[in-house]
Amino acid sequence: MEDFQVFDFFVEHVITPPGRWVLQQLGVRRPHEHELASLFTGLAFWGLTGFLVFAVVMGW
Repeated sequence: MEDFQVFDFFVEHVITPPGRWVLQQLGVRRPHEHELASLFTGLAFWGLTGFLVFAVVMGW
C-alpha cells in the first residue's frame, strides 16, 4: 500500500503541476480539469528536461 502512496504523491506533486502549467501556456482555460492531459504533458516535460540536461552534460 505504501508504494502506491509514494507513487500518487510523486504524480500529484512532481509530474502534473508542470503539465498543467504547459497546458495553461498553450491556452487551455481550465488545465486542472484535464488530469490525463496534464499527466502526459508533465511526463513529456520531464522527459525533455532530462534529455536537455543529458545533452548539456555530454557536451552536445
